[in-house]
Amino acid sequence: MWACPKCHSKVDDGFDVCWSCGTTPDGVEDPTFLTADELDPIEDLPIDLESEAVDLGDDFVGAPFPNLVQCYMAENAIEAKFLADRLSEQGIPALADKHDLNTMLGGFQPQLWGNGPCVRVRPEDLPRAVAWLKEYEDHRKANS
Repeated sequence: MWACPKCHSKVDDGFDVCWSCGTTPDGVEDPTFLTADELDPIEDLPIDLESEAVDLGDDFVGAPFPNLVQCYMAENAIEAKFLADRLSEQGIPALADKHDLNTMLGGFQPQLWGNGPCVRVRPEDLPRAVAWLKEYEDHRKANS
């Protein structure tokens, strides 16, 4: 954090100028800076509720469910979906459990007993998936 030399507002280090007055940490004012009140409203585009969700099932055409292997047990279904999406972005098609039945039925922490929601990949993609997931775990531990 830094304090603006002009208006004394607290500014996050990620900003080059004060969000309130447009002054740099060195005291240089931006002559083109406009406050939100001086600008026109930002257009809020309508949400397309009719669009279809992306289904990764096409990546697994011809691969029956038993031929997929578990590569990660997530804390919850949201994390499982997040990781499956990140793996897919890395070129590793992945599917996540959509529901965590154990938690829905009992409210327990099923991952403690090895029953949490899983992320699954093809057997041939398992080494790459495990390597990426190890980096994810290391990053998560370093930033928690």
